[in-house]
Amino acid sequence: MSHPCAKRDYDYSAKRVIWLFVLIWSSVILAALWGVFLADPMVRSIQGTVSLALLWFAGLGLIILFGYRWADSRPQSNATFMQQLAYRLITRETPAAVALVDPYGRFRLVSSSFCRILGRTQEEVIGQRALRFAHPDDVKVLREQYRLRRRGISSTYQIRFIRGDGATRWLSVAVWPVYDEKGRYCGGLGLVADITEQKQAEEDLRRHTQKLEALVRELEKAQAEAQAAIRAKTEFLAAVSHELRTPLTAILGYAEMLLLEGDLARIPPSRLNAIQTILRNGEYLLQIVNDLLEMAKIETGRLDLEIRDFSLMELLQDVVRLMQVRAESKNLPLRLEVTGPIPKTIRSDPLRLRQILINLLGNAIKFTESGSVRLVVQVPKGDDGSCSLRCEVIDTGIGVPPELCDKIFEPFHRGDPESRRKYSGTGLGLSVSRVFARRLGGDITVISEVGLGSNFCLTIPLGPADQFEWTSCNSEDLNALPRPSCGSGHPDTHQNVTLVARILLVDDCLDTQRLFAHILSKAGANVTTANNGREAIRMAIQAMVEQRPFDCILLDMQMPDIDGYQVATMLRESGYTAPIIALTANSLPGERERCLTAGCDEFATKPLNRHKLLELVARYSHRLLATASEPTEQNR
Repeated sequence: MSHPCAKRDYDYSAKRVIWLFVLIWSSVILAALWGVFLADPMVRSIQGTVSLALLWFAGLGLIILFGYRWADSRPQSNATFMQQLAYRLITRETPAAVALVDPYGRFRLVSSSFCRILGRTQEEVIGQRALRFAHPDDVKVLREQYRLRRRGISSTYQIRFIRGDGATRWLSVAVWPVYDEKGRYCGGLGLVADITEQKQAEEDLRRHTQKLEALVRELEKAQAEAQAAIRAKTEFLAAVSHELRTPLTAILGYAEMLLLEGDLARIPPSRLNAIQTILRNGEYLLQIVNDLLEMAKIETGRLDLEIRDFSLMELLQDVVRLMQVRAESKNLPLRLEVTGPIPKTIRSDPLRLRQILINLLGNAIKFTESGSVRLVVQVPKGDDGSCSLRCEVIDTGIGVPPELCDKIFEPFHRGDPESRRKYSGTGLGLSVSRVFARRLGGDITVISEVGLGSNFCLTIPLGPADQFEWTSCNSEDLNALPRPSCGSGHPDTHQNVTLVARILLVDDCLDTQRLFAHILSKAGANVTTANNGREAIRMAIQAMVEQRPFDCILLDMQMPDIDGYQVATMLRESGYTAPIIALTANSLPGERERCLTAGCDEFATKPLNRHKLLELVARYSHRLLATASEPTEQNR
């Protein structure tokens, strides 16, 4: 089948050739006739003229008859040649898989590549309907494609064919309709590609995706269970923290009261030792609770830092002063050594830095029976102009085996079995300390040898050295520290504080209520107590209405019926503006923010010693009259 445009061009050329011969023949006859007349003008017979005319008509008819026959025979031979060429190219020489079907879906022309895909010979395929080779599930697809072809629509689709060996192959088929010269539908011509491997890869990918989705669902379920377990553990720790901190407040507070309010010279040594033992073990229990809560904060990712400027020397001296009592109880010298100049103030988190140094010094003292413990501090400068804080805790204790130097920083790791039997502890101190150090941008490393001692080195970057004011320290002045008060480790600067303030103390625990009321009353404050939230709201509103509001409210947050959060919120909504200090035994992540959001001005965790309690009340009541070091105006 030839293209219509090509056929029109060919017809036009053939007609030009035929009419050219007509013109030549006519010219010959006219020339002959003209020659006869010129040769013998006297010969003018009508017979000669008629003869020439008949000869011209006869020649003209022959030219037109044989010319048109010739013109009609040439396209047929050309078309036959093109069909043979197309057949040869499609069936034998083309590498593509091509197939031609008639309007009834029977194969009329197929290439060798198509036959290889079907696993059949051309004799087995030619004349057979395509439906015979289609997969039973895809017969409807093929019928629908036939309908599209009759409507003159081309399409690309995927279908399964069954090979001669019974195997199923996926084929991608692009088909367009075919028409004859008169525009009648003759079937469809398709270009076929074997996509079985691609389909298999897609199926494998689909199965792999399903497995991954199932695995993701399992992981999400496991994650949800883990989060639920973490929440349960957090809630458990909160409950345990509250139940431990509440009695610890009374134990430590009353033991401190016995030391500070009694005449130590008249107390029998055995009783004094018993009181100090209560304080020491209470503080140790409190440290365990604190370590557990810090680990809970770390696991939940809610470990917050409070970066601010503070005096490095004051912090170092305070830590050594605090640990001095513990060292002296084992007759161990504890020395602070500063090598070279150090900044007067640095910018970091003093609370976390203090906790790290206390944990390192506490371990050094615990595992050292003889010799000494030293805290060596220096702030070296780097080549780039930066500086870093370097604190080394050096002891002469039992040492750490080399294979355990990394494991001791793991949570709940307590060294070798012999150490676990001999020394108590949770194994959380070093783990928490390293997390703190790394959150501050530094790290903790250890060098140790069994039987000789250990060197724990804390390094924290401080930034450019030129931003600090530097100072040098005298070793003798560093270690001439004032002796801490017995038991608590804090110098009791507020023992004789005098307060003139009206305080509302709200706590459902009577032991804690009596202890805090006694400490505040001893300092001169007028203390009113409430056992629950309803009483607290009534008393605070009544005092505000009577225009004699409380200077400060100490509010326990964990109470039955109406808790402290509701009390603070209700008081603020009613227009109460006096300071409210939240007292809670819960120090889990988010507790401080929860208290401040409820309307409290400050947040403090139990147990609260005398020093901290009086400091808080003095800060927020603004009516601190005198201390032991500052005589009142009347006494001047």
